[in-house]
Amino acid sequence: MRNVTIGRYQFSAILLLIAAIASPIAFAATYYIWSSKTVPFTVDEPLSVVDFPTSTHFHPGENATIQVTIANSANRDYTTNLIITLSDASYQQNYVQTGNQTYTVSPGNNTISAWVAVSDSAPPSQQQLTVDFVRL
Repeated sequence: MRNVTIGRYQFSAILLLIAAIASPIAFAATYYIWSSKTVPFTVDEPLSVVDFPTSTHFHPGENATIQVTIANSANRDYTTNLIITLSDASYQQNYVQTGNQTYTVSPGNNTISAWVAVSDSAPPSQQQLTVDFVRL
């Protein structure tokens, strides 16, 4: 095995060769790790309910529509179902029906109409009405 003399020191030629080859690899790996950047990546819901009635009043036997404005912040159309629920699920199941329609929501603000039908036999009640959507 050959030795290389540098000043007063002797080094194995194989060790020097390994160091010469490994140094650029270590430098490149260090450069890559330090030069890599991480940025946040998010996928946002493009649809949001921006306007709906602040209160609604119905009488037994009435059918009416509720106007809801949905904003689409994306640059493409989405298909959605509007979900209208009352705070008392049992009351809704027994006395109130809502439209189960599919809507196409284009970019920008879209006003859609959803119907609500109250049974003739519905007793008086005060409920909270919630408007939401499911993007299909």
